[in-house]
Order: sequence, then structure tokens, then C-alpha cells
Amino acid sequence: MTGAAAWRGKDTKVVDLAGRMLMPGFIDSHNHLATLGVTKLGLNISGIVGKDKVLKAVREYVAAQPPGATLRGFGWLAHSTFGEEHPRREWLDEVTGDRPMYIMNADIHETWFNTAAMKAAGIGAHTPDPDPGKQYYIRDPDGSLSGLAIEGAAFPILMALGMTSRETVRESQRLTIERAPSQGLTSYFDAGALLGGESRSGNWVFEDLVARDKAGELPIRIVGTVYTRSAHDDPQAVAEELVRCAKKYRSEHFRIGACKMWTEGTFPASTAKLLQPFEDGARGGEMFFTPEHIEAQIEAVQKAGFDMHVHVDGDASTRIVLNAFENVQKRLGSQGRRHTMCHVSLVDPTDVPRFGKLGVVVNGTPLWATDYNGVDYDRYQKLLGPRRFEERLLPYGDIARSGATFTIGADLGGVDIDECAPLIQMEAAITRQRPGHRDDRPMVARQRMSVEEAIKAYTINGAYQLRMENEIGSIEVGKKADLIVLGANLFEIDPHDIHRTPVLLTLMDGKARHNKLPA
Repeated sequence: MTGAAAWRGKDTKVVDLAGRMLMPGFIDSHNHLATLGVTKLGLNISGIVGKDKVLKAVREYVAAQPPGATLRGFGWLAHSTFGEEHPRREWLDEVTGDRPMYIMNADIHETWFNTAAMKAAGIGAHTPDPDPGKQYYIRDPDGSLSGLAIEGAAFPILMALGMTSRETVRESQRLTIERAPSQGLTSYFDAGALLGGESRSGNWVFEDLVARDKAGELPIRIVGTVYTRSAHDDPQAVAEELVRCAKKYRSEHFRIGACKMWTEGTFPASTAKLLQPFEDGARGGEMFFTPEHIEAQIEAVQKAGFDMHVHVDGDASTRIVLNAFENVQKRLGSQGRRHTMCHVSLVDPTDVPRFGKLGVVVNGTPLWATDYNGVDYDRYQKLLGPRRFEERLLPYGDIARSGATFTIGADLGGVDIDECAPLIQMEAAITRQRPGHRDDRPMVARQRMSVEEAIKAYTINGAYQLRMENEIGSIEVGKKADLIVLGANLFEIDPHDIHRTPVLLTLMDGKARHNKLPA
């Protein structure tokens, strides 16, 4: 305080925090706030189980929408909402008639649609799968579309029904980017401005964000990406697009910093690549790229002077990508790169020490490491069996204590908008239970993180991943005044109350972006 007193001026406001907690602003290191809020518009069927109950909710939703309104929704769970059945377009047809509708699943990797939506998109039995076996349509024996699209196969429908329009994206940003300061977020890494089609970059979304920033209207720092998710993408062309976008889209609080690479589907949807089959004999999925393609992409991006951010979910794919990083490092050296692997839902214990040894950052979403929606604990036990469940499921605690840099990202798309709040994700990391459900069975209790580990993951570690540790992520002389005030000291309260702790003040560059401090 003595040192601070020297900086007081006539306009200085002195605030007594009265025991509240001052800390660096939260840094979300994997999210999609710019575009994927669009996946959480419309009908939320999370927690509704059974075909009849879901269709009842759809019927009530449709009846409440004005003529011409886009019908959309989200929240169903593979292998849970409808048992082992795939949802079908005829089910929706009975309720929606000739009005197009789609409903994305909870992690947005699968999309259920009706016949009218299929017609609006101009797709049918004649439409080829964009990436057979990896991004495709579930078909009936005669080749006709059943009403379920896997991964990017849904893009024609989503685009036809306006999900990627400027109007829809801007509507969603009011629920995501505009609310970020109230959640204590001052910076985030956008892991792909997904708009469908062939573009690997955000195009007009990037332009909009830069324009908003130059007008003084961007309330959060953003590091964006150029992405690749198709084996048809040329690694060198992706790297060149990354360089172009980094030069073209840049402002005080927005820049392009990495290449995002999807290598496969997801473990919960059984589309991730596994070292051993699931307990029911299913073998899981296949990767979108060959190991050689992954290496080529890493090498091209590294030579261009940028970092990779790689989506992996299965234990086999985790090992393949680690091998790719190791092989590139043997050829080029590390060259100061800060490559990241995100999700890593399954990791063989022998691979855990490799992240730290290779200098690979690991990013995780702690809420997924709980009994999410009240069904994942039993579902994962069934898929993996007790040994693999305990040994390799979402091993965030092991990774954080192995010497690797661990960061946290809420990953909108895979969680609801309200669940992007860092204090919700932090509590999940510390308890391995759903916030508000202290009686939940912890999802592998030994993987719990300490309060200190979780705070580091959301602050200085995130700053390191974003290459901003000299500017943000800690409270130090010379750094930007990205600060937040919480209503309680996280080290002193019951961990199960963390998600209830109010964010009272959020500063970015010393300017209040959110202020609920008592007068």
C-alpha cells in the first residue's frame, strides 16, 4: 500500500476490498465464444430422456414459435437420451410437419434433422459423405438419410437454416462475448470460428471483431485460429492461410495465434480412436488424418512461426499426436513453440509424462470430468470398465502434477453458455463433481486439482499458452491491469461453494468492464 500511495491522484478511487479476493482476470484457453453460441439457441432438451418426452418438448416449442421462425435446438446425448437408438427424421416430421428443424447433440458433434431441413439444404440419398467414415450421414439400407449427421456433414443443413448467418452469430455473441466480463473473463483463446462451408478461417467474424475492437467495443482479449479438419486440406496451404490471416486481422485486443486441428471425433460419442475396444466390443472411431499428415501440418505451422492446437480425445489418438510432436521436434527442435493438445479424454498412464517432456501444453474442460447431466459416470464405467475408468479417464490432476503446463477452457459447444463461467469449471476441477451436486460420485477422485492448481490453470498458465505471460496472467509491476474482484477468498471457502462466488469487478486494461462492487 505504501508503494501504491505514490500513484494516487485527485481522480483515484480507493476501494477497501473488506476481505474479498483480488486476482488476475481469468483466461479461458479453449472456447468458441465468437461463433458457437449459435449452437445453444432454440430448444434445450438437456436432461430430457426418452423419445416421447423429447417429442413432447419439441411439440410445445414449435407451437410457441411464430410462423417463419427458425426451428432449432440442442442438448440430446448419444447413447443416453434415446437409449442406443439413433434419432430419426420421421420422429421430428410427426411434430414439425413441413417446417425445417435441427437439434444438435450436447457436444455438437452430431445433428438430428427432419425431412424438411434435408430438403432445404438440397441433400438426400444422392449426397456423398464429406469424409466417409469420419464426417458422414447415418443412412438406411437403401442409402437414404435417416436424419442424423456426424461432424461436418451437418454443415449444409446448419447453413441452409441460417445458423451461420451474421444475424444469428451476432445474436449469439450478445450471450457470450458480451457476458464474458460478468464471469471474470478478460481473455480467451478462440479454437475455431466455425461457420461451415470451405473456409478455414473466420472471415467476416474476424473482421467484425477487429472493427468492434477499434471502436472500443470489444470487452475481452481474443487470440483466434485458422483451423483444419479435413484430410483434403493441404498442410502448407493451411500454414500460408494462417500467416495471411495473422497479418490481415489484428487490433489491440485481437490477433490470430495458432492453427486448430481436429484429428477425430469424441470419446463420449464413441468416435475417438482407442488403444483397446470399448467393453461392448465396439472399436471406436478413426482419425481424420494419417499420422504423416498430422506431422506435416505441425511442421508447416511451426516453420511459419505459429503454434498448433490439436483436438484429441482417445488414448490411441493422444499417443499418435504425441508421437507426431516428438518426431517434428527431433527434426526441427522445439523452436520455442507452445503447441497444445486439448480434451485428452483418455490417456494411457505411460503417455502422461510425455506432455511435460515435450513441452506440450494440455488443455481440458473440467465439467466433462464430472457426472455431467447425471449420466456420464455410469455410461463411462460401462464403456471403459472399472480399470480403464480409474486409470486413464480425463487425467487432469495427473497431467498437472507431471510437470506439464495445464490450462482450462470451457469449450462452448460442448457445454451450455452459463457453464462457460470460470468459477463453475474451477469447482469441477477441484471436486470432480458437478457444481451444486455435492453428493455426486466424484469422477475419479484422485484426479482432483488443488485450488492453487486450478487458479494457475485459469491465469498464468493460460497466459503462457497464449504467449502473453509478460502482459497478463499475474499481478506484477509492468503487466496490464487485467484484474477481478471476487466476493470471497477461494482458498478459505468450501470448494463446493466456489461456483456461487460472485464476480464483483472485472477490469481490462484498468477499465471496468463489469462492476457490482457495493457502493
